[in-house]
Amino acid sequence: MKHTADYTLQVAIELEQRGRTFYESLALGCGNSGVAALATSLAKAEDEHIATFKRMRDALPEELRGPRLTDDELLAATEELRYKIMPNARTVLDVFLSSDLRKALDMAIEMEVEAVAFYSGLASGIANLDAAVLKGVANEEMEHLNMLRTMRNRLSA
Repeated sequence: MKHTADYTLQVAIELEQRGRTFYESLALGCGNSGVAALATSLAKAEDEHIATFKRMRDALPEELRGPRLTDDELLAATEELRYKIMPNARTVLDVFLSSDLRKALDMAIEMEVEAVAFYSGLASGIANLDAAVLKGVANEEMEHLNMLRTMRNRLSA
């Protein structure tokens, strides 16, 4: 499948939805009020990214919009990125069941590092307002990364 703007935006929406689910789960299961507050904030930020990407997709000229990707197509499209950005469900479950907040934060930090690279790479391949929006999202992901690192350092102290 050709990597068009429409295709890329649909994949980005899916990745943000997965990130939101991860942070919501972390907030509910961590047992630490500081980490829960941070995770809740990050889940809300993922919602904002989803809305941004949906607006960008809706703004595409009709001739540049493809059909909505099926669940199977989204799964195939995100498979490679899932290994780079999102840990698999079993790994997440193991971390949460172990109640090791440091491991959970390490996982979140790695997700954000990869998200920054992903969105920065997308932004470098396009121009104008869309590039600015993607750079903005990459910058937000960098802020998330810094917040997670700060929280991780507090837990290690």
